Amino acid sequence: MTGSLGVLGGIFDPVHNGHLAVASLAREALGLKKIIFVPSGNPPHKSATICASASDRLNMLRCALKEETDTIIWESELKRPGVSYTIDTLHELVREFNCPLYFIIGSDNLQEISSWHRYREIIDLVSFCVAYRPGYSDLIPEELSGATVKFIPSPRWGISSSMIRSYFSQGYTCKHLLPSSVIDYILRKQIYIIKS
Repeated sequence: MTGSLGVLGGIFDPVHNGHLAVASLAREALGLKKIIFVPSGNPPHKSATICASASDRLNMLRCALKEETDTIIWESELKRPGVSYTIDTLHELVREFNCPLYFIIGSDNLQEISSWHRYREIIDLVSFCVAYRPGYSDLIPEELSGATVKFIPSPRWGISSSMIRSYFSQGYTCKHLLPSSVIDYILRKQIYIIKS
């Protein structure tokens, strides 16, 4: 494939408008051909916080992206046994697409990059596209010196998947926080809804 691709990984539990806005802004700001969404399988840092099943998270992502022609959903982490490491997924993507990759990451994760499995390989393999997250520094950590790091304009919303799950459990519909197709899926499948 010609041109650069963006890679946006996440648990997407659920995918929300913040994820979609960052992907769109990254594509426009960096002239990316497509954005590859990578739903996490069994991430080493957040496995205890996953609420929806892998198939429901994948289906919500499909609902959110069904009209988008400039996106790809990469499902390999959901199929891979054991812990899902970012470096393994990035190697797969480099082999598959054979083009430059921008790894889209929030400023919260940027500050923790040195705790990631084989993070130095990640730094050598991809360029970074950083979206600001409220409450986190936008300074480049020393561990990333020498890496290609581009900051993009990003919404400074306080929106998060955990907040949305909490709202659903309290009976709110979360209109305007996530695509209506995802809301419909959540309500139909009763995900995050506390039954009384």
